[in-house]
Amino acid sequence: MEALMRDNDARTKTWEKLISDYEQKAGILSKELEDTKNEFNELETKKANLAEKYGDTNVDEDDLIQINVGGRAITASRGTLTHHKGTMLEALFSGRWDKRIQRDGFGHIFLDVNPVCFQRMINYLSMQKKSSEERMSQFFHTDRELQLILHHTMTYFGIEPPFSFPEPSTTNVTRNVFGWSSAAHAQVAQLPQNMFSNKAIWETMTFDEFPSNLKKNMSQEQKSLRSAKEDIEKVKKNLEKEEDFIRHVNAQSLHDIINFDVRGTLMTAKRSTLRVFKGSQLDRQFDDAVWLQQHTNTLSVKEWSHEQVADWAKRHDGISDEVADLFDKNQVNGLELLALGREDLKEMGISRLGMLALVIKAIKDLQTKNQNRPIFIDHDPYCFGKILDQLRLKVMSKEGYKPLAWSDIKESKQDAFEKSVDYYFPGELSELIVKKKPMVDSRNISSAAPNKDYQSNLVKFYEKYDPSKLGSVQNTLKKYQVSSD
Repeated sequence: MEALMRDNDARTKTWEKLISDYEQKAGILSKELEDTKNEFNELETKKANLAEKYGDTNVDEDDLIQINVGGRAITASRGTLTHHKGTMLEALFSGRWDKRIQRDGFGHIFLDVNPVCFQRMINYLSMQKKSSEERMSQFFHTDRELQLILHHTMTYFGIEPPFSFPEPSTTNVTRNVFGWSSAAHAQVAQLPQNMFSNKAIWETMTFDEFPSNLKKNMSQEQKSLRSAKEDIEKVKKNLEKEEDFIRHVNAQSLHDIINFDVRGTLMTAKRSTLRVFKGSQLDRQFDDAVWLQQHTNTLSVKEWSHEQVADWAKRHDGISDEVADLFDKNQVNGLELLALGREDLKEMGISRLGMLALVIKAIKDLQTKNQNRPIFIDHDPYCFGKILDQLRLKVMSKEGYKPLAWSDIKESKQDAFEKSVDYYFPGELSELIVKKKPMVDSRNISSAAPNKDYQSNLVKFYEKYDPSKLGSVQNTLKKYQVSSD
């Protein structure tokens, strides 16, 4: 009888321990579930608040968006721009940040990137919606001269380039500035195992002591919990990156968007981009103290209050007081005024055709005046555009930035480019834009008729320092022969 009682007591204790272990481990999982739900709800609330504060919920994939890309107008559908979900480009044009995105004087979104490269990226995305990856890789090609800028532009916006670039050390830096490439998303999915404070309790505990069905259920719950936490962490990181990117891509104000008339070619850049290399002529020209002093007395139309809009309408010849009162009643501010179209004005109550035409013309005149007057640049557009590209490349790639080699410059433009660089980046500053020009030592070239030895040495020299001149070896040899004669 004593043995039976002992066995009964042992069974009871085993059962009690099993229940205790279950209650303890189930309680830990339940607490983590509750914490995860709260964290998820807080994140959803934050996203909703941001969308309400900065976003526009009335967006559609068929919307046509006009973009000022480095001074060139580019139009694309919202569906194309947001084709790659989870990228910076998708975040920018998703509508989530519409009220916070910097616009030019015409109300167009402004992007300080190379317009040719941005257009090619948009063309690629548009084709990608209709073609297979194999066909896309065959379709996509670009000039060697633009390949580096295009690679950085695509990775800057989080689009994986369909071509490889031979300098991974530079391209990786651009990708890591905000971490929005598909590779970065894969890294987020493989988050470090010690990222959760209670990992030692909830994630490492095992369920071997429980029956097989219970063990399976609790193990699956543990796995789902881990997956949910990783998803939340990924969304949090992506949201932070979205905010950082939107802040980074924006100019501080309309006056920080600088328009240039480069011998008839319009180019546009952010003032911060122009000042990225300290001590240059551009840095001094657009210094805060100098530039802001020139514009502190000019209030942008976009900054008008609704009272100022109503006052403008009352003082404008041809616009009736009734229209001014409609602007005041609807509290239309300057930014909204510039965005109003024909249908908006009709919906507001301006129905008479003649008055409607006068108001539309007045708004268009305001849009034109609201554009910063272009600064004339008396340099070759190719050369000044190359300089702007290098400044943008520095902004995008940061520590991975490298100056141009002379082989990156068209041979016919090299003299003009050298003069432009020396003007804006005098002395040693020029090496921030382009590497030092290799000098050919005439003492190494015989004054005799060019023979194979001299030609071979010159070919090797150009192959190492300036491949663009390989086609001019004979002319170079003849030039030194004639000068010697």
